[in-house]
Amino acid sequence: MTAQAILAELIACGITPNLTPDGAGIEVPAGRLTDPQRAAIKAHKVELIACIQEAANLTTELLAAAMRACDAHGDGPEAREQMRLDCLETPPQLRADLLQHFRDVYPASNRVKQEPNT
Repeated sequence: MTAQAILAELIACGITPNLTPDGAGIEVPAGRLTDPQRAAIKAHKVELIACIQEAANLTTELLAAAMRACDAHGDGPEAREQMRLDCLETPPQLRADLLQHFRDVYPASNRVKQEPNT
């Protein structure tokens, strides 16, 4: 089983693993893991930590891109908060696609690309 598969299984079971503050461990709600899940986490801890960190980074990028969309539409605080909540409610396996959509439609930089001198 891969770390991505373990993470997907945990999320499907309603378990959202987080990293400890030092980033060296994994935290899950007490009493929620089955013995096989616990064993899988221990067997793939390093890879799973990397997956959780990658998912957190993706979520951070997604929220920043969503706020660019809000900026483009002149959204106020309530709409921005709703956008944030909508992004966080997006299933983790769909967040990369949503991020790509926001990047395509609301790029981080609106600078005009200059052609090289010929």
